[in-house]
Amino acid sequence: MIPFMIYMYLRKHGKHAFAKAGTRVKVFINANLSFTMIGIIIIILSLIPKLSKSQTRKINYTILQGDDNIGWLTLESITEGNKSTLHLISEVKTRLIFMINVLTKETSTFENDKLIYSNLFRKNNGTIKLNKETKYTGEHYEVTENGEKESLGFSYIGNNLLSLYFKEPVGIDRLYCDNHECFIRIAKMADGGYKVKFPDGNSNCYYYHEGICTKIKIEHTFYSATIIYSPKK
Repeated sequence: MIPFMIYMYLRKHGKHAFAKAGTRVKVFINANLSFTMIGIIIIILSLIPKLSKSQTRKINYTILQGDDNIGWLTLESITEGNKSTLHLISEVKTRLIFMINVLTKETSTFENDKLIYSNLFRKNNGTIKLNKETKYTGEHYEVTENGEKESLGFSYIGNNLLSLYFKEPVGIDRLYCDNHECFIRIAKMADGGYKVKFPDGNSNCYYYHEGICTKIKIEHTFYSATIIYSPKK
């Protein structure tokens, strides 16, 4: 009796039931096919190298005191996406009262044109004289030196002194000096240079040609020097 009732039901509603069932099957297949295709696309994209490959740029300089070659300076910038890291390393060997050997390393990392990290390191005749780190904490900047931490009273740094080696400060009237932990003024000079004067009275003047910093004049209390762009080094 029951099989006969099933037969009569299918005879009466079979086409509709099968059509409805077929529709459900199609929806199921399409839905799962969509998820499957998404999964395949994700896998393929993960295997393809990133379109925004990092860009690296290196610049070399010679450091002169008068006509004497007293050292070298190398710059490197690494840009990937919205983050860029600037590196400076230099070595100077000269004689003031006695022979000195100064090794300097600087690093600055910017994200979305905002400084998030910097480090200053200097060693004189094998002895560490400076090792200062500046970090953006998400609310403000924090400076660490000699194991002590200090919070700065501002929350945004767009350019610092190291930035001047990589771009001409057009339209910029001040920038951050990591060493002195303060903002300093930039003045455009009559000879085309950009002069920055530090709180201790020393100053640097930066010169550019076609977007490249080609010369830096250093005026220090005890000496003067010139950093010259050396593209073939």
